[in-house]
Amino acid sequence: MKINELQNQQVIGNSQKTTKKASGGADFQKILEASQMSSAESVTASAGAQNVSPSVPVSLRLEGLQLSERTMDTLESFGSALNNLEFSARDLEPFVEALENETQSILELKKQLPGQDSLSHLLERAATVSYVEAAKYRRGDYQ
Repeated sequence: MKINELQNQQVIGNSQKTTKKASGGADFQKILEASQMSSAESVTASAGAQNVSPSVPVSLRLEGLQLSERTMDTLESFGSALNNLEFSARDLEPFVEALENETQSILELKKQLPGQDSLSHLLERAATVSYVEAAKYRRGDYQ
């Protein structure tokens, strides 16, 4: 039996018994489509209404994005260095110092942004992860 023939029937096990679809199936489909449409509209509306302050200069936004990207690159390099057994604790020190400096720079830049700005939230997350990794190294977790 082809799948197209099963459109309004359901085969039960290997037997030849079939059951008809309930009459409410079309109603459920309409409800599902309406729900998906309202869901898509709310996602589009929320994406358009993100907390982006027009008073923040573009150069400040670019600096924040570049700084957070550089911090993520440093974190990735630090993670790779941790996996390399040839590195000693002394070899990891430059990575940790870079993370500490970048955390400080992120916090200074974040002070210039409004509290509800989406870039402010991104910078806060990047600073948190960077700070935690540097603190774990200083505490001796990686030695």
